[in-house]
Amino acid sequence: MKRFSVISLGCSKNLVDSEYICERFLHAGFAIAEDPQDADIVVVNTCDFLRSAVEESIKAILELVDEGKDVICAGCLVSRYKKELLKELTGVRLFAGPGTYDTLPDVLDDLNDRYMAPYFGQVVSRSFISTGSSAYLKVCEGCSNHCNYCLIPSLRGELISKPVEIIEKEIKHLADSGVKEIVLIGQDLGSYGKDLGNPVGLVELLNRIAGIGGPEWIRIMYVHPASISDELIDIIRDNPRICPYIDMPIQHISDNVLKAMARKGGRPAVESAIEKIVDKGISIRSTVMVGHPGEDEHAFYELEEFISKGYIDHLGVFEFSPEPGTISYSMKPQLPGPVEGRRKHRIMSIQQEISRNRLKSFVGQKIKVLLMGYHSETDLLLEGRAVFQAPDVDGCVIINQGDAPFGSFCNVEITDSLDYDLIGRIV
Repeated sequence: MKRFSVISLGCSKNLVDSEYICERFLHAGFAIAEDPQDADIVVVNTCDFLRSAVEESIKAILELVDEGKDVICAGCLVSRYKKELLKELTGVRLFAGPGTYDTLPDVLDDLNDRYMAPYFGQVVSRSFISTGSSAYLKVCEGCSNHCNYCLIPSLRGELISKPVEIIEKEIKHLADSGVKEIVLIGQDLGSYGKDLGNPVGLVELLNRIAGIGGPEWIRIMYVHPASISDELIDIIRDNPRICPYIDMPIQHISDNVLKAMARKGGRPAVESAIEKIVDKGISIRSTVMVGHPGEDEHAFYELEEFISKGYIDHLGVFEFSPEPGTISYSMKPQLPGPVEGRRKHRIMSIQQEISRNRLKSFVGQKIKVLLMGYHSETDLLLEGRAVFQAPDVDGCVIINQGDAPFGSFCNVEITDSLDYDLIGRIV
């Protein structure tokens, strides 16, 4: 029996695709090898949203080819660099674009072509080969916003929403598997349903799935500020099963920069969304980009001032990466890398102080925590997450006293805090 392995690069959305690829190979009669060194076939599910992601993907593929592995290159890299990949990576057996994973194992024995063109007509199904206490569920694919710096529409296609009925079935299956937290993801979750003619699709989706028994936490990620409505905030605030948490990438606050980025709604959309959320008990995760063309000293000062107000609980900061094929690539002027680096460090320093002070306020409190397992750096400590902490991107709760079954909820008394993590004991 042939053995396969899948290497997933990039974000959580790629992880969902990678698990589906695993499921396809298992159904085709392959055995899984946890270590790629033990596999006959290695699928590298690539990401190329940023230049660094492209470099990481190419490096991983070349190392495997040099080791004599039978390699399949899947994902966004294939959408973007078909000709270059076919010419330069002659040792790769197959290049499979997004959306082709249904038939991936079946074509290996009868390859007429080393290239499978991307197919943007569906959203990948949730795989159930692995679940755990928390599970990602992709409810839409692609994006129709066409921001000037972004390649997603060309790599993943326009917005496509998964029908509610299918999402309900997948959640019921996850609930039966013991999943405690469902994390809804998509490149543009806030626009869910618009391609189906439903302008309030996300709100209706949340109403439907919040009635399904099982998972206690439903978390939403990647909502554009222009999609934040009063109805959405109300259901997040009022329904106890929907986490009072929202991931809302703002990218910037300067209207000049947001217009240069072609971010719909501009600064008014960001300010309106913040106004709707503030004082509702809802935690905000966001991302900003420094160094985009148009970000002069005044624009950066606007961003500093906005972040300093402390609206955002968790923040990621990216340096502008001029990607060929985007409108922003040819915009002028473009800042030198060292300037972008200093600006990133400045914003992160501001946010670090905000996070440190906010977490200090939890010391002495008892909070509900989903226990995930041993701490990532040692098996002497346990690790969990509070409702205001999303998996993989936010801090965690480090538990140094007490014990409980992994995947269960427990009460933790917070005894100390760090810059991004809390420390406590199970009570």
